[in-house]
Amino acid sequence: MKLSLILLGAALWATPPVQVPSKFSGHKGKDIVYQGLTEDFVPFNYQEDGDVKGSATEVAKEAFKRAKLKVSFAVWPWARAYKAALEKPKHFVYSTSRTQEREKLFKWVGPIVKDEVHLACLEGADFVPHPDFTTFKSHTVAGQYGDAPIEFLQKHGFKITIYREEDERMQAFKKGRIPLDIVTTGSQKSYETKWNVKYKKLAYLYSTDYWLAFHPSTPDAVIEALNSALESMRKDGTLKNITAKY
Repeated sequence: MKLSLILLGAALWATPPVQVPSKFSGHKGKDIVYQGLTEDFVPFNYQEDGDVKGSATEVAKEAFKRAKLKVSFAVWPWARAYKAALEKPKHFVYSTSRTQEREKLFKWVGPIVKDEVHLACLEGADFVPHPDFTTFKSHTVAGQYGDAPIEFLQKHGFKITIYREEDERMQAFKKGRIPLDIVTTGSQKSYETKWNVKYKKLAYLYSTDYWLAFHPSTPDAVIEALNSALESMRKDGTLKNITAKY
């Protein structure tokens, strides 16, 4: 009997403690490096001195840090970045409007920042601002592939000339080949500086929140961890402080 008790005690001593599964178990979430892709869209996301910066980028970096997840960032043309997030696991694209058409294409983290979208022309053009944006439906708008404001205008019957590269679009707009463009409240000043133009806002289109849009294979645990990190940033004022810097 004594020997049996000794053997039983030894067996219990050798049994390892029960491990509580991590919410990242099964896909090694903490070992994965997620790839954040964005366009040059000052002040929200842009490249400077080899580093990706901007208010949206800073918010994303802090959220990943708090969620204890790894991430890297790169600035690509928007169409290429959007396509990669659609097709490649462990990729996400930002700053992205969460539209009805996009809802089921991605998994979402956010919102991270807010903005307002306007229809605009060059400052010296003859157009007169009007509260009803459909007043300008007979005029062509310069746009880029996969851009949410362009999808919005197309739904309302606008004629859009699509450019794959921002440089092509802005050159066409500056030279008057395309009379109208899209500008946002947050990006207007930086676009005017970068492209040496002056915008005249013609009509308000809509307000939008920008999000991180993840490939649909991204584990729910990762999305939940990042959204929880964002919520903590809202509560402690970090989100507000980052936005105010820009």
